[in-house]
Amino acid sequence: MKNLNVVIIVPILLAAYMLFLSGAATASDSPILTEVHLIGTNRLSTDDVVRGLGLKLGEATTRQDLRRACDHLKRINIFHSLNCHYRVKGHSASLTIFVDDKQDGLPIVFDNFVWTTKEELVTRLKQELPLFMDRLPQSSGLTNDIIRVLEQVTSEHGIKAQVEYDDHFWTERGMNVFYIDGISTPVSSLQIEGTDAPSSEKLEEWSKFYTKENFSAARLTWVVRWILRDLYFTRGYLHPTVGEPVIESLGEREGTYPVRVILPVVSGAQYKFDSVQFEGLAKEHSEFLHSKWKLKMGDPYDEAYVSSFTFDEILNATWARHSKTEADVALPCARINEASKTVSLTITVEVPKKTYPAVEQGHEECGGIMSTLTFPIVH
Repeated sequence: MKNLNVVIIVPILLAAYMLFLSGAATASDSPILTEVHLIGTNRLSTDDVVRGLGLKLGEATTRQDLRRACDHLKRINIFHSLNCHYRVKGHSASLTIFVDDKQDGLPIVFDNFVWTTKEELVTRLKQELPLFMDRLPQSSGLTNDIIRVLEQVTSEHGIKAQVEYDDHFWTERGMNVFYIDGISTPVSSLQIEGTDAPSSEKLEEWSKFYTKENFSAARLTWVVRWILRDLYFTRGYLHPTVGEPVIESLGEREGTYPVRVILPVVSGAQYKFDSVQFEGLAKEHSEFLHSKWKLKMGDPYDEAYVSSFTFDEILNATWARHSKTEADVALPCARINEASKTVSLTITVEVPKKTYPAVEQGHEECGGIMSTLTFPIVH
């Protein structure tokens, strides 16, 4: 009977020992993730990457987990390119991700979310989508997740509507635009804050056309261009700096959400007109244009005057076709003297290269009129 007990106990002990060895082997195959490094960008932190990829520092991982995390990062396509390398040494594992972030994507624009701020939306998205950044490639793998979070936010504000992503019109113009379908946000008031702003009367008169239009947040970038052209470049402020517009909701009115737009503009230095030369014309025509020119030395440089003079007095002049160059093209070139804050202008008239007449403005090519914008703008 004793021999029988020995026979029974030995297989049990052997099985237990084999199970112990199997457990030890499994533990050795599951190292602890001790390090994660992201190289090539500072737009995401290590914590963002760890949370966004579902990894946990200080806990067991596997080679399959690390490969799966890298595959997910490649699939969502938030960087131009990336390479992952993981290393297992003893009971420790590390993951290193190299990314190319030179092409950092298109800026994110929340088009008609007028009852909240961009900062609040970005904070919410970052909480739920750790890999979210305020610039992403067109139609990245995060697009559907962004829509999901934004629809949660709209629902919390009592708005039951779909959030859409425009992957054609706005992306071609350099923006990732998300908008609430069916929500109208007309601009009913426009305000400029900053140095040397135009008078409130002039701004009100100028903005009458735009405040009757149903401009959304993204379309406001068109308005900004005209503000600079009509209200700053005409007064000699050739290098203004424009901050991101502040959009204030004025409440709901018959199903629409009218807004007030506050645009911060730092005008920069004012430039004065110095001189003008006309090239490419017969002498008598050049002298005639000088006699017609009304912008005086020391006056604020006025781009609008230059443009209208070029069109009215040169391109549309009755004598233009009879000049020795038969000109159809006039190229204004504004050269700025930064020391004296003056502008010397040369308007070159060239022979027509095509049968269709064209007016080309050459200011920027000559280092003249420029503006700095700290937010995305339509091109």
